[in-house]
Amino acid sequence: MDIAEILKTGGSALVVILTLIEITPLKINPWRMIARWIGKALNADMMDVISENNAEIARYRIIRFYDETRHDVKHTEEHFNQIMDDIRTYEQYCDDHPKFKNNKAVASIEGVREIYRKCLKENSFL
Repeated sequence: MDIAEILKTGGSALVVILTLIEITPLKINPWRMIARWIGKALNADMMDVISENNAEIARYRIIRFYDETRHDVKHTEEHFNQIMDDIRTYEQYCDDHPKFKNNKAVASIEGVREIYRKCLKENSFL
């Protein structure tokens, strides 16, 4: 048996083994894991673009929300909670991506937090 035959046989055996392996309690599907790994590798750039877009949208909503509060527009506690989630999303993205221009919403974020604390203290949500 030469090396080519061993590789062909070994490669075929590996395909058969990967196809048949399924540990019942763990339900391991090697093909699914391989497909996910390939999919993540192929879509990594697209996922980064989507994450950046989500951060920019969150930043826009934060700035707009703060502008509304400065113009005496009242908001519900639920709306404040949503903006606080946007702030967490935006700040997490900024922490994970130090090259992202993140100084555009610093004052708005602090302003939203101040108003949120005030509304909590005074129970003055809409």
